[in-house]
Amino acid sequence: MESVSTKRQREALLTDLFGAGAAVPSEVSERLLRTCDVALLFQVSERTVSEWARKGRVPSVRTPGGHRRYPAEQIRQLLLDGRSGT
Repeated sequence: MESVSTKRQREALLTDLFGAGAAVPSEVSERLLRTCDVALLFQVSERTVSEWARKGRVPSVRTPGGHRRYPAEQIRQLLLDGRSGT
């Protein structure tokens, strides 16, 4: 969990980068999950999640270090869609 002070620092940094009231790109504004988190949620291996991302089946962004991160809200929606059968 992100601490309150860390969250405030992040929000201040985003304001510095994008300006107050500016639209922050969704990949940056929301929580990002690690590959292991997504694998746990879908009950699959990390390799499967990476393959899904490579094939465009799940949304992902790359960190400057080359790691994949997954927008939490979009992953949540995929889980809900899968549960409802749509």
